[in-house]
Amino acid sequence: MATRRRCLLSRLLGLLLSALVGVTHGSELSFTLEPSDIIAVQEQPLMLHCQVDGIPPITTQWRRNGAALSEDHNYAMFANGSLLIGRFQQTKSDGSADEGDYECVAQNSFGLVVSRKARVQAASK
Repeated sequence: MATRRRCLLSRLLGLLLSALVGVTHGSELSFTLEPSDIIAVQEQPLMLHCQVDGIPPITTQWRRNGAALSEDHNYAMFANGSLLIGRFQQTKSDGSADEGDYECVAQNSFGLVVSRKARVQAASK
């Protein structure tokens, strides 16, 4: 009888451990798609992709050269993580540029991950 209880207890502990490991693993954020280097054409739209797997809710944000981007008339951030640059400009009237190193930042209640840097360069004329 004691052997049978130990066997049952061992199986129950194994199931519990499996369940706990599954929850821990599923909470970690991981990229399923990271942005890639791209050559951009002046005055044309440009899309950078980013997809993350993990426990929702997951928020994504984009950075250019380490600074956070905010949505405006030229930048649109989609729920799937992608970033649209509506009209790529090598040099803008204010002296800024769309060229640079872009990275996707994803976060949920368990942590934060940062993608690889994707270099966006203007096509040469």
